Amino acid sequence: MNMKKLIIVVATVVALTAIVLSFATKGKSAGQLSSSATSVSASDSNAAYELPRYTRACAHSQQIEHKAYKVDYNEEWRLANWVAYSLTSEQTKGPVERYTKFDPDPQVKGATAQWWDYKNTRYDRGHLVPAGDMKWDETAMRECFYLSNICPQNHEFNEGDWNYLENRVRGWANFYGKVYVACGPIVSTHPETIGENCIAVPDSFYKVVLCDMRGTWKAIGFVYANNGTHHNLNYYVRPVDDVERLTGIDFFYQLPDDVEERIEKEVDWEAWRIRN
Repeated sequence: MNMKKLIIVVATVVALTAIVLSFATKGKSAGQLSSSATSVSASDSNAAYELPRYTRACAHSQQIEHKAYKVDYNEEWRLANWVAYSLTSEQTKGPVERYTKFDPDPQVKGATAQWWDYKNTRYDRGHLVPAGDMKWDETAMRECFYLSNICPQNHEFNEGDWNYLENRVRGWANFYGKVYVACGPIVSTHPETIGENCIAVPDSFYKVVLCDMRGTWKAIGFVYANNGTHHNLNYYVRPVDDVERLTGIDFFYQLPDDVEERIEKEVDWEAWRIRN
């Protein structure tokens, strides 16, 4: 073979190799993109979309993980800044009976509430993560009675409108398969306190809920005054953006930015089956 033919053969082999590698790389890239898309899709059951983050400095923040929920604890208030958890359809029911003992959270470092701080006050030991969501597991039920998950709540509020919202959240989880929830207290600069450990009494409470509704993300927020007044559910509804401005917390930030922006700026009343 003369030199000219050899050069042509080599060039042909190099060109074919480049084409093969190009297709292989494209296939790999496509696979990577598909994997990436799956990691932020509404069908990803492992993403902790409920976890919030602060948009401004928080001096009292101690994050604790329990079996069924995470809590960001505020030692100054002896309360949570927020709790966050997911709830599936299967977890909305179960054989576990309601626990009755309130205990200090063993993972809290520093000052904590005690059960007797609430005794002879006009406030209930109100749950943030409700016991009704923990009937699926003994440990989950017991841990939701840790005092890091408890706040002073007006009795009528706790047993009335707040309880109604908890039931609606379970209904959404049961119907759509899964919801992501974050909630917590809103405390004034100089709050009322109760008990010898000076438990801060919240002025109000917030809750935000994220749900994959048949492949489309939807989010909704709620703000409740800590008093005994009664209103229909639509009275408490807020866009998640409003709750973020009120609390200084960024919710559902692990979603793609365009999705987060779309679902947090307005409420799809029909999707949540709430009359406006």
